[in-house]
Amino acid sequence: MLGGKRIICLCSVTFLFNTYNINISTPFRTLATGVVKDNNIEVVHKDRFGLLINPVQEQYEKDKLESDKRKAEVIKQDELEKSESNNKDWQEFILTYYTSLNSENGYGAITSQGKRLSRGGCANNIIPQNTKIYLENYGQVTVNDKGSNKHFAVDTRLDVFIEREQGESEYEYKVRVLKLGKQVVKGYIVK
Repeated sequence: MLGGKRIICLCSVTFLFNTYNINISTPFRTLATGVVKDNNIEVVHKDRFGLLINPVQEQYEKDKLESDKRKAEVIKQDELEKSESNNKDWQEFILTYYTSLNSENGYGAITSQGKRLSRGGCANNIIPQNTKIYLENYGQVTVNDKGSNKHFAVDTRLDVFIEREQGESEYEYKVRVLKLGKQVVKGYIVK
């Protein structure tokens, strides 16, 4: 009986190795000769160290370098703004948020200047148009729209535009912006 189990086990292992044909030389040959896709050969490039890479990987590296440069610029800009902010007249702003939906904009997704609503834009009726305001933990916004006189006829109230995310329904967009509520944030007018 024990011999029969050994034979069955041996047959199972043999079947397993015969079923899965593993060839470790294929990936190395592919890197050396190129990638064949649909009878077309995709050219493989060398990076700065002489290692073989494909174009997708090369583009990823370029994008990563650009991203790192942008991050360094943002950090530098934040440090500059922080050093400048020590000399500014800080005040509290009450922030509310609005969407590009027609129900909130009488003439569609445009500002009072007739320009398209854009990220970093806000509405206020007292502060002059195109005034830049730095808001703590938020960044810089530009007054480029007007709101109702009932709410935005004071210089401490800003209605900040929030962009619609790709693939977001009108309902999801409106709910997301409404959840932001009303916030009190410290800031100063950039001169």
